Amino acid sequence: MQVAFKSDAGKRRKNNEDAVLVDAKRAIFIVADGMGGSRAGEMASRMAVEITYDHLISAVTPETPLPDVEAAMKTAVHRVHDTIKFSTQNNPALSGMGTTLVMAMVINNLAVICHAGDSRAYLIRKGIRQITRDHSRGAQMVAEEGVAAEDVPKKAWHALIQAIGKSETIQPEVNRLNLKPVDILLLCTDGLTDMVSDEDIAGIVVPRREDLLEKTVDGLVSRALENGGIDNVSVVLVRHEDAGSFFLRTPIPL
Repeated sequence: MQVAFKSDAGKRRKNNEDAVLVDAKRAIFIVADGMGGSRAGEMASRMAVEITYDHLISAVTPETPLPDVEAAMKTAVHRVHDTIKFSTQNNPALSGMGTTLVMAMVINNLAVICHAGDSRAYLIRKGIRQITRDHSRGAQMVAEEGVAAEDVPKKAWHALIQAIGKSETIQPEVNRLNLKPVDILLLCTDGLTDMVSDEDIAGIVVPRREDLLEKTVDGLVSRALENGGIDNVSVVLVRHEDAGSFFLRTPIPL
């Protein structure tokens, strides 16, 4: 397994409200995009990745059945949600604090992905496929109301119907993804996807699937900045090569 990641404040933001946590040994990858006034967004995203990671390493062992791994991921999201809501209730300065969250664990030849919000996970093979479903009003209009994507108002794509710490309740989604050798798993915030189309992401990553991932990550972030860089940009790339993580010492039952 090869891993590379980068987070950049972008061209227009003074603060970087994204947070990234990567543990290649345990094959745990977490990305969060915070929101809120002052430095509340930075606090929310940092809390999200730290609470999530701490819960996963305490709740998941090499013997943990896959359904319990998925349950642990969902529990981590709920813990983040409850912690942020409690923090905002007791500190008016943190009003409006919230975050998105997308995490992945690679188990044998399987990626388990959990998310809430509009930070995304993609599979890149010969092409690109979005694995997560944005929890936004725009995505909801397309999926549930049959509105053509090109007819969705731009603001609707950024109107979150689920935001950790801000929504009344949170319902994280889990996806399983079978991996093949040289598959690339991409986790990112909307600072990338708002600036670089899926087709352009594939155009950057697919020809470099077997190159150094650091160069590919730099290429993705640079393209987002070249196209405007209006938001923080965070990217994690994971190239699947063999089973070698901490959690793979013994087979994990399905």
